[in-house]
Amino acid sequence: MKSLPSSKRRAAAGFTLIEVLVVIGIMAIFMLVSIPSVLNVMAERNLENKTREIQTFLQMTKNRAVSTKIPHRVRFYQPSGTYWAYDMEQLEADGTWTKARPTPPKDIPVSFNLTLSLPLDGGDPTAVFSPMGTVANFAANLNSIVLQNPKLDRPDQPDLMDERVLSLYMGGSIQYAKRKSS
Repeated sequence: MKSLPSSKRRAAAGFTLIEVLVVIGIMAIFMLVSIPSVLNVMAERNLENKTREIQTFLQMTKNRAVSTKIPHRVRFYQPSGTYWAYDMEQLEADGTWTKARPTPPKDIPVSFNLTLSLPLDGGDPTAVFSPMGTVANFAANLNSIVLQNPKLDRPDQPDLMDERVLSLYMGGSIQYAKRKSS
């Protein structure tokens, strides 16, 4: 059996520089094409997470009102005029609202658009839960929280649902829905 020269054995064992560059180029094209999709998924997850956080906080407030037999509310306010925050408060015997312990206030980043359609109390939108778990300040036309991510509202992607809606009902239930902004 005749052996191959050593230079031919080395060439057959590896890849050429051109082959490696072609593979890297193809991978770069795939990454560039997938970046918008990844960014959309991240923006959608952030919107989803923040809306679920608000829904959980509303549910927790309702549960606290029922367990303590004291009316509780979620009050939305703008501490610095730029972003929204919300907090749980309870009704005291003298008719004033005080912060319920030990719940820290939550905030909604300025990257989201928030539309509150809740009854006002002292200028702030509120959702009040009675000791029976019902929405004490229910109004048929003031019962929703809409959170929108402007990054998802693009004409080139008409199928993206860029809004999340929390609707409060008189009985105390909280409905979650996705929709396309109008």
